[in-house]
Amino acid sequence: MDMWAQIDAERAAFADLADSLTPEQWDAPSLCTEWRVRDVVAHVTQGATIGLGESLRKMVRYGFRLDKLLTEEAKKGGAAPTDELRANLRATIGARSKAPGVKPVGLLADEVVHQQDVRRAIGVPHAIPPVRVGITLHDLTTDGIALIPTKKWSKGLHLRATDLDWETGPADGAEVAGPAEALMMALAGRPVALAELSGPGVEQLRERISR
Repeated sequence: MDMWAQIDAERAAFADLADSLTPEQWDAPSLCTEWRVRDVVAHVTQGATIGLGESLRKMVRYGFRLDKLLTEEAKKGGAAPTDELRANLRATIGARSKAPGVKPVGLLADEVVHQQDVRRAIGVPHAIPPVRVGITLHDLTTDGIALIPTKKWSKGLHLRATDLDWETGPADGAEVAGPAEALMMALAGRPVALAELSGPGVEQLRERISR
């Protein structure tokens, strides 16, 4: 599978969404704590264009605190005019840069989850192609997204998508079942998605996320 083609397709869908946003939607809070929609757009743009040298310089500037770096740089980038944010996001289509240590599959997972952070927050649904949801679920349960212990959260649980041929975890583990997109968002640390899941493992997953 051409992972970069999947990334470009997800970026194009996000860019199309950005082109349709109203001024109120740009400033609406996203599912990411502390970030507005405009900050999320800035974040994914930064992740698609940053190089090794810039990454190292920023890590030094923020005292090697990756959480602080990502949070503050997204807010700083999000302060740009919306026309600039839209243009910058669309320009990421075809870009092949990525932060040190990030694999293309991880970059795709980041793009998919963050687009849903925006869409869920402003009530604009999106049918994610099943292949991208499956790739993202696999990545969340094996490698995880930066700063989020998704692999640890899912350990020992039996996760099963009800609308996609995907499941993982021990057969005798407490089950967490539901739509693949809701599983994905819950594993990415978005508690709002837990309401769409069922099974004896849901409360365990909720406790892990809330710690």
